[in-house]
Amino acid sequence: MITYNINNISKIIKENGKQVVLFGAGQIGGMCLFAMRQKNINVDFFCDSMESKQGKTFSGIQIISPENLEKFDRETNIFISNNYVSVINDQLTKNNFKNIYNCVELFENTDFKNSKLSLQPLKIERWVAFYKNMTLKDEYISKGLLNIKSLDVQVTERCSLKCKDCSNLMQYYTNPQNSELNTMLKSIDRFMKCVNQVYEFRVLGGDPFMNKELYKVINHIVKYDKVQKVAIYTNARFVPTGENIECLKNEKVIVDISNYGLLDPKKKKVDELIKVLETKKIKYSVALVNTWTDCGRITPFQKRSEEELHRVFNNCCNSDILSLLHGKLYRCPFSANATNLNAIPHDKTDIVDLFDDNIPIEELKVKIKELAYDKKSLMACNYCNGRDYKTAEINAAIQTSRPIPITNI
Repeated sequence: MITYNINNISKIIKENGKQVVLFGAGQIGGMCLFAMRQKNINVDFFCDSMESKQGKTFSGIQIISPENLEKFDRETNIFISNNYVSVINDQLTKNNFKNIYNCVELFENTDFKNSKLSLQPLKIERWVAFYKNMTLKDEYISKGLLNIKSLDVQVTERCSLKCKDCSNLMQYYTNPQNSELNTMLKSIDRFMKCVNQVYEFRVLGGDPFMNKELYKVINHIVKYDKVQKVAIYTNARFVPTGENIECLKNEKVIVDISNYGLLDPKKKKVDELIKVLETKKIKYSVALVNTWTDCGRITPFQKRSEEELHRVFNNCCNSDILSLLHGKLYRCPFSANATNLNAIPHDKTDIVDLFDDNIPIEELKVKIKELAYDKKSLMACNYCNGRDYKTAEINAAIQTSRPIPITNI
């Protein structure tokens, strides 16, 4: 990718004289377009791999397919405006495109306060940080650093909802349990001894507020200087009290609320939680979620070829997320919960046992690095419907009256 700074990018594009394409017509694409317009840079096209978007417009700009893009001049200016930075860069490079850019410099030098984007300021801040961490992945590897974009800490299998298409597979649990506290804290400690930095701990479940000892986990994590942010994910069906609300006042903490509008059209539950958070001066963001990617089900074994497994893995929006569940580290939440449910065969190369004292820290570092950076696919990829730009969208939070039986092995 071409290196630039905010002061010379307009000049580079003007001197190049070729069209400008933003690869990704989603939230990050909208942010990139806003940044471009602030810099008086004209955008000619969006490009997106999702077929449902192709041929339509986004903010008044036509969306083309990657196949259409292949017909463009190889000097076309292409900005990767989605989180699949490495994957898209590799595709464009193989097609001999020369002027490929990431959006970090644009984002970091843009004031989004008056953008009228659907994302709240705190959400935009986190999206920018996530995007930047994705672009730095290769640099982290080359320097031998274990800088982790995010770690999911699943504090419970319990949830206040029973969504039949939950991507974390809560709908399959017949006897959901909270994660055992000492196992969790010890595993976090051993993990933190191995890594150089974690941008964000994502504390989730189920719904983390279902665990009455949540505050002990939060208070433990925020003490680490290596941790920049701690995000608590909730569906707002349960308002925390006592120490579980007080721990959220820490400056590192943000509560990330999913407003499932189809279940709560008048936002009564969401507004109730927001009122408490605002009274306590606790940071939060809220997003209206009416659709999901159709990835929340365990499919029968799909007999994918090695090439297809690599495609499913590389294009997955969760392929860069590590998940901690019951003392064990996994590469994604689907792998973590499907393995925990004994719904898929266990592959030891897909799991790092953080709780095992018999593994020396230096060896543990190697295992974490291999899981985080070297994996090409997972056993779970054979049982997952995929979670990429080609996966269909479905209505979010449709409820099931009883746990869904596991019948796939």
